[in-house]
Amino acid sequence: MLKNQFLLFWQCVFGPKLYQTYPFMPPLPNRQPTHLYIKNTTETLSDNVFLVLKIFFGTLRIVLPLFILYFYYKGSLTYENGISLLQLSCYIVIIPIWFALLRGISRFSNPTYKAFINEFFQVKYNSTQEARQVKLLAKYDFSLSHWKPDYIIQSSNIRKLPMISISEENLINQTETTFIERLFHYPSLLLGYICVNVFGRRLMFPGSLQIIHHMSNRALLDGRTNLIISHRAKRYILRTADGNHIDSIFVDQRSTDNGQTLIITCEGNAGFYEVGCMMTPIEAGYSVLGWNRPGFCENAVSEINSIDAIMRYAIEELHFSVNNIVIFAWSIGGYAACWAAVHYQDIRGLILDAVFDDVLPLAQQQMPSFASKFVEKIIRYYLDLNNIQLLKLYNGPFYLIRRTYDEIMNFIPGKLETNRANEILFFILPYRYPFIYNNDEIFTLLKQYISAKKIQKKTLFDKYCSDIEDLQKQIDQYRLENPIGSYPCKFGENFSFDQRQRFAIYFVNQYLIDFDSQHCTSLPQDYFCLPNRCV
Repeated sequence: MLKNQFLLFWQCVFGPKLYQTYPFMPPLPNRQPTHLYIKNTTETLSDNVFLVLKIFFGTLRIVLPLFILYFYYKGSLTYENGISLLQLSCYIVIIPIWFALLRGISRFSNPTYKAFINEFFQVKYNSTQEARQVKLLAKYDFSLSHWKPDYIIQSSNIRKLPMISISEENLINQTETTFIERLFHYPSLLLGYICVNVFGRRLMFPGSLQIIHHMSNRALLDGRTNLIISHRAKRYILRTADGNHIDSIFVDQRSTDNGQTLIITCEGNAGFYEVGCMMTPIEAGYSVLGWNRPGFCENAVSEINSIDAIMRYAIEELHFSVNNIVIFAWSIGGYAACWAAVHYQDIRGLILDAVFDDVLPLAQQQMPSFASKFVEKIIRYYLDLNNIQLLKLYNGPFYLIRRTYDEIMNFIPGKLETNRANEILFFILPYRYPFIYNNDEIFTLLKQYISAKKIQKKTLFDKYCSDIEDLQKQIDQYRLENPIGSYPCKFGENFSFDQRQRFAIYFVNQYLIDFDSQHCTSLPQDYFCLPNRCV
């Protein structure tokens, strides 16, 4: 008996954090929730100490090389100072040990945690995946750092970055470089590497910051509760080829007509599946697989291997065929979505909401003009998120949702013509249909139509596309003769100038939907539909 109690205490010391126990029914919004796990003061204090230590050691890892270099030049790297540092380290090690024991005592005295930890270790290693869902993941919300992955990809399958990354030669050839720039090329790359790892990635993906987790913690808990209780969602942990764990959640609606299609969502740089874009396809009746971006919430790092793991899990374990999968991405999530579309060409389609063409202009806009070339070098070498180059490699259907009042993607607030989604169309439409957009006059018409406001767009559309049925008949005939979509295509090879003008306008409406909103507004169900092949 004493041995069992000691084992239970040991499990309380090293067990995962418990956030809440899921209620049988969704909690009422106007009542104080009773399902949240209430920590006592000691456990709360211990968790805060561990958070501070985590931030401290994370910062120390970054600045330690600089400190070593500084003390080396000061001549302070002596034997005596080394002994003093070792003694200080021993004292510091005592802190987490002490607070781990305090936290264990606190948990051991809490009946809710004791009940949870008992079930946790009974279920973790000795049950089927279904039993783990029913007995634990459907009852408790807890830290997934201690959880055995439900799906593992071998390290031999690790994905590399897409082949579109700009090489050193291409980067130098883009602009004429001076002797000074060539001289400082590698030192600037080293400085760029330091900047990226110290603050660059965190600025680009703020959802990975602990402070964001802390501020949004309650909303995330409520979101998970809603998904698991109201929509019978199942939570899965996937291990990627590079060894990271991905937190994902699946809403199975295959009992409905729309549910035979799986929507995989890709969130933005501060978005989480708990409060992100999952609800739009769920409300439309589709099956939905959401996942948190690398470094977010319960996740680790490496975006490309993460979306690859999600795709493989959907195909191999959830048993959706590739041609029944649609990827729905919002904001910076468009990069992961475009990458997946390139590597899984047979997907049903791609929906890109409030996305950019290339992250470089957005990054340069936020930095002082004198640092423009340095920012370009950093982005191209370390954070090169270029959606246009990926979309050129994708032969399937997709459409863009452009938010007309987007404060992020509109370079100038309120100026629709400065929205970054426009640039995607300016590149992709001429690439896919070179015989339609084959001269400056038609390209000017394209720009005019894409940048126009509602009334102007309607006037232009009525002028050039009065007979939609005739346009669609020509498209249908081409598709009949060319059943497999491949781009660039030869559609319009023998068209007159007037015909090319008509299709130049018509194609825009097949690839673009305008939504009068700002960047972070939830997408209404009315704007969500499955993409279809245009030509």
